[in-house]
Amino acid sequence: MTIRRERRRRRLAVAVAVALVLLLAGSAILGLDLLEPLVGPPAGPSQTPVPKPIPTPIPTSALSPSLVPTTTSTGPVQTVTGTSARGAPAAPLASAPVAPAPTSQAGFRVRATVVPMGFPLPARAHYSYGDGWRAPRVGVANAYNQIRRVTAAGTYLRAHDGLDLEVPTGTIVLAPFDGVVIDPRPLWRPWDPARYGRTIVIRSDEPTSPGYLVILAHLSRGSVSVGDRVRRGQVVGRTGRSGNAAGTVAHLHVELRAPFAIRYGYAGVIRRLDAFDAEPSLRAADPHAG
Repeated sequence: MTIRRERRRRRLAVAVAVALVLLLAGSAILGLDLLEPLVGPPAGPSQTPVPKPIPTPIPTSALSPSLVPTTTSTGPVQTVTGTSARGAPAAPLASAPVAPAPTSQAGFRVRATVVPMGFPLPARAHYSYGDGWRAPRVGVANAYNQIRRVTAAGTYLRAHDGLDLEVPTGTIVLAPFDGVVIDPRPLWRPWDPARYGRTIVIRSDEPTSPGYLVILAHLSRGSVSVGDRVRRGQVVGRTGRSGNAAGTVAHLHVELRAPFAIRYGYAGVIRRLDAFDAEPSLRAADPHAG
């Protein structure tokens, strides 16, 4: 009996040892670690982490061009700029090119030429267009004035050289050009201050209108002096009724003068003048036009 029991005990020990070896081998194959003690309760169904869904990227073609970014590296900082629908950097809106004013009489049209300029009155001003170019005027024409009629005695009667903007007295007057305030007396002789009243003359040095001159007449006062450099849109004075405008509707008299002579012929009289019709240029600059 003792020998049988001893044999059974040995066979059981061998079987247990074999079973333990097989169990350890199986755990290695399955990636389990039976020698690591469990910490805390086993995870239940509610503790199983739920993976978050991966968002589907929105195709670039579905975005507005202004929302499609392009990233430009500038060292540690990155800047984001808008791009076009094709991914190229969006170009700024380009303004229409401005045609420069003629530099000679060739191709110059006295009633249709547009000189790039600013409007001489603020957009908020209340104004209307009055007498225009070549309207009849009282008095004899000076050497720099348009002629409206030649009398039987050979006298040249004066025509209007500019355009009147009817506007209340005291309205701000703006510089139509970048340029320099000049003295009119050496250019147009004999200069008649009794006719023009308080006047500001600006010679443009803008690249689209070099040398062109604007005469702003009948002012109540000026805020710039001869020799001053002004910028387009700068306040240069106030409207008034000085000169021969005292008995008329309050207005700003505007003349444009070319930097070259223009050949005119009227009633057999040939004259070379620098004055031309300012209305096309003023209409083009008018903030209320169109």
